[in-house]
Amino acid sequence: MDSSFMLAGIEDNIIPIVLITIIGAVILTLIVFTNVRKVLETRSRETTRREIAAYVAEGSITPDDARRLIAMGLGEELEKKMGDAVAWGMISAKKAEELLRAARDARNNDAPSQT
Repeated sequence: MDSSFMLAGIEDNIIPIVLITIIGAVILTLIVFTNVRKVLETRSRETTRREIAAYVAEGSITPDDARRLIAMGLGEELEKKMGDAVAWGMISAKKAEELLRAARDARNNDAPSQT
C-alpha cells in the first residue's frame, strides 16, 4: 500500500478531532468564565452587606435604613429570577407581573425620602 494514501487517511481523521477539541475548549472556557463571574458577583454582594452591617454597628445608619438599602439592591436579581421562572413555565407571566409590581411598590414605600 502506498504511504501517501495512508497519510491522506490520517489527515481526514484529524480534522474532526481538532474541531471537537476546539469546540470543547471554547465551551469549557465559557463555563469557567461564567462561574468566575457568578463568584465575583456573590462576593461583591456579600462585601456590600458587610459594609452596611459595619455602618449599622458604628451607628452611622439605622438598622431600618440598612434593611431598605439591601432590599433595593435585590430588585434586579428578583426580576431576573422571575423571568427565568416564567421561561421555564414554573409561574405564569401574569402572576410574575403581579409579584414584581408588589415588590416594586414595597421597595418604593420603604425607600428613604429624597427631601
